[in-house]
Amino acid sequence: MTQARPKSILLDQQDRRVREQLSRISHKIMVMSGKGGVGKSTVAVNLAVGLSLQDFMVGLLDVDLHGPNIPKMLGVRREKLPRRPDGRLGAISYSPNLKFLSIEPLLPKEDAAVIWRGPLKISAIKQFIGDIDWGKLDYLIIDAPPGTGDEPLTVAKTIPDAYALVVTTPQEVSLIDVQKSINFCRKVKMRILGLVENMSGFICPHCGKELDLFKRGGGEKLAEEMGIRFLGRIPVDPRVVAAGDAGKPVVGAYPESITARAFDELVRNVVAATEEMWREVEEGRYMRVAIPVEGNRLAKDPVSADLFAVYDVEAGRVRVKDVVKRPEDQDLESFLKEQVATHLLALDIPPEWKERLETARIRVVTGGAPDMGPDTVLQDFLSGILR
Repeated sequence: MTQARPKSILLDQQDRRVREQLSRISHKIMVMSGKGGVGKSTVAVNLAVGLSLQDFMVGLLDVDLHGPNIPKMLGVRREKLPRRPDGRLGAISYSPNLKFLSIEPLLPKEDAAVIWRGPLKISAIKQFIGDIDWGKLDYLIIDAPPGTGDEPLTVAKTIPDAYALVVTTPQEVSLIDVQKSINFCRKVKMRILGLVENMSGFICPHCGKELDLFKRGGGEKLAEEMGIRFLGRIPVDPRVVAAGDAGKPVVGAYPESITARAFDELVRNVVAATEEMWREVEEGRYMRVAIPVEGNRLAKDPVSADLFAVYDVEAGRVRVKDVVKRPEDQDLESFLKEQVATHLLALDIPPEWKERLETARIRVVTGGAPDMGPDTVLQDFLSGILR
């Protein structure tokens, strides 16, 4: 017991630093893909640079610990992390409006292999967020490795209000993997900002015209089928590869190109989508409602309840329902924050807990009867019977 307590205190301190840093960042977006080779890092870099060129303060975090590409694509390698007057380390500055962080500058050599298992990777990502002074940001763009492993899962758990931007190519094999990414987001309660179709069409290096060399439109069709936003398509352009290798993102190196204009449209769509999703929560058009249950009925005491029915509600309709077990060592507030709950519906709750949750911007609604099921309580709330 004496050994476990200091470790618990250290973890609590790290979690507090993470929460403090995240509170200074307006929008967090994880760029992810179901498979490798779809140009995810290219999208992340050009999105971050494009946002910074629109006068937003932007951070770019590379959590691909085994294959970091961001420093090379930005043309800033082996740069040391600056130390602040208070002793904290800061992210590396790329421009006045953009700073970034990757594991590469922390390695002894550029080609050093990172051979880490889950716990080490989880700890490193939390340190990248909590121990680094990012300052106040409008956007934090997070470049995650492909798939649904430790890194994207850690981001989802550590940054519960992050959005997912999913990158695909038009080919069916990529679209199948994208569906896995979308299901991953829904399972871990991460809202999906939208989908980008990369490598859509081909820019001829001789005439500069766009050709349908590859398939196109598959991403847009999938977005429509899955009920998520389609944020844009980016064509294949040989200059993207050359610009990335030279450390000059295409939005800055070739601002008048078709590809740069496509990224400009993506930036505008991302800004519009984040603002819309923010308004949906503020105006109650999107809610994540948690209801404590015992079996098929309402739990009498939400503070000690260990099972919760959790609903995603959009425009008054239930999109996703799940039953989640609360860990024994987690209090009600921490659990609801991890679930990104916007509302708690319960029979009753002590006044001090109601005040605590509403301070954390979780609305508490009490009422109903002990014999009611959670579905009935939710419908009473949506219809205005419970207020």
